[in-house]
Amino acid sequence: MKSRLFILLLLAAGATTAEAQSMLKVRLTDNSRINISVDGRYFSKKGTTVTVGELPPGRHRLEIYTVQQTRNGRGREEVVYSGKVITHPGNITLFTYDAEGQQIDVQEQDIHSYSQSTPPVNNGVGTYENNMPGQVNNNNNDNGNDNRYVQSSNPYPRASGMAATLTNVKIDQLKSRASDKKTDTEKMNLIKDGLGGEKMTTDQVNAIMDFFNFEDSKVQFAKWAYPNTVDKENFATLESKLSYQNYVDDLDKFIKENNR
Repeated sequence: MKSRLFILLLLAAGATTAEAQSMLKVRLTDNSRINISVDGRYFSKKGTTVTVGELPPGRHRLEIYTVQQTRNGRGREEVVYSGKVITHPGNITLFTYDAEGQQIDVQEQDIHSYSQSTPPVNNGVGTYENNMPGQVNNNNNDNGNDNRYVQSSNPYPRASGMAATLTNVKIDQLKSRASDKKTDTEKMNLIKDGLGGEKMTTDQVNAIMDFFNFEDSKVQFAKWAYPNTVDKENFATLESKLSYQNYVDDLDKFIKENNR
C-alpha cells in the first residue's frame, strides 16, 4: 500500500512540474538564421527559429544573434536584440523581433495545445561546445528545436562570438583560488592579476562579481573590468545584481560617465 502511494505521489509531482514549466520560441520577421542566449546560457545556431523548453517561468534576459559574413568568408556574430522576456507556467511564449523596425511581437499559447498543432521537431541531441552546463546542441530544424533549459550551479556564459578571450576554464580556476582567500581585498588582487589582458563579456563580469562578499567590492571589480568588456551596451544589466540603491546609483553614474 505504501509503495503504491509513493508511486502516485511521484506521478503527481511530475505532472505538477510539467505544468509549471514554460517554453520560449524566438524568430526574426525576416526569417534570418539566428542564435540566442537565455540568462547567459548560449544556444548554438539552429536556423530561422530557436525553441527553448523546460524554462523556469518568470523574467529572463534574451539576446538574439545573427551571423554576418566577413570579407575573409568567416562568420561574425552580431547582437540584434538584448532585453527582457517574461514566460508563464504552462505556456509557450512566441517572441518575434523586427530588427529593422526594432519592433517586438509577443504572443502566448498553452504548451499542450501548441504541441498538438505543431509538427514534431528533430530531437537529436549532441554536446554543446566546451561542454557548457545547462545547454544542448540539436540538429538544425526551422520548425524549432527542443532545447532544454537546465539550471546549473555553475552557469558561466559563452566566452566567444564578440571577441572575448576569457575562457570558462579560467573562470573556474579563479573561483577556486578566490575561495581560499579570506578577504575581498585578497580576492580582488588575485582576480585582477589573473585577468590581466583578458577580454570578457558582461555576463562573465556578472559571474565573477559573485566571488566577492560585499557590494562595494562587486562594484569596484565591475568598474575595473569595464574597459576590457566587449559588450559595454549590456553593462547596465549588472545593476540588477546589487541590493543597495547607493551602489546601483554609483555603478549607473560610472556607466553614463564612460559612455559620453
